[in-house]
Amino acid sequence: MKIIVGLGNQGVEYIGTRHNVGFDFVDELAKHPRLCSAGEELSFATNKKFQADIAETQVAGDKYILAKPQTFMNVSGKSVRSILDFYKASVNDLLVVSDDLDLPLGMARVRLTGSSGGHKGIENIISEIGTKDFARLRIGISDKTVGGTETDHPYEKPEAKIFVLEKFSDREKPIIKKMISKSVDIIVDCLTSGEELVATSFEA
Repeated sequence: MKIIVGLGNQGVEYIGTRHNVGFDFVDELAKHPRLCSAGEELSFATNKKFQADIAETQVAGDKYILAKPQTFMNVSGKSVRSILDFYKASVNDLLVVSDDLDLPLGMARVRLTGSSGGHKGIENIISEIGTKDFARLRIGISDKTVGGTETDHPYEKPEAKIFVLEKFSDREKPIIKKMISKSVDIIVDCLTSGEELVATSFEA
């Protein structure tokens, strides 16, 4: 089993914003031909128990759960915890996809453990499931005007709260689209080949 959780905020006003690239990733994943029938895509349904939109599929006997928490970003952990509990899944079955202000637009990174980096959604998941040792795919959204270090997290800067809720510009849209598409291909290749995820970075 693999549980892939994309982070974002619910509501039409948040569609296309930087903070919602986790939702965008999962939506693109639901269209991938190796996870669904040709010409179709997986459909999401709201599950009140999980407080999330959920899509399920099986490939070669392996179950895949795609989830978009509908709790708002900062309390995403409540949804993730309930999904793990219901399926009696291990944190080793979990992949969380989120935006990352430490990474420039057009770059992504897979990590298998680590701090939240100031990201409130990741921070809440760590708090709810009681460990930081779970895989996450971090998709860069920075235009380099908002940045930081491990001791100066960009998400904690006042301007970041405005920046992450902005929509991508016309110049940026093809970059983030290409980045998400490449990220989906990489993750699907790994999942369907039975290989373990490894910490790595890649560019669009």
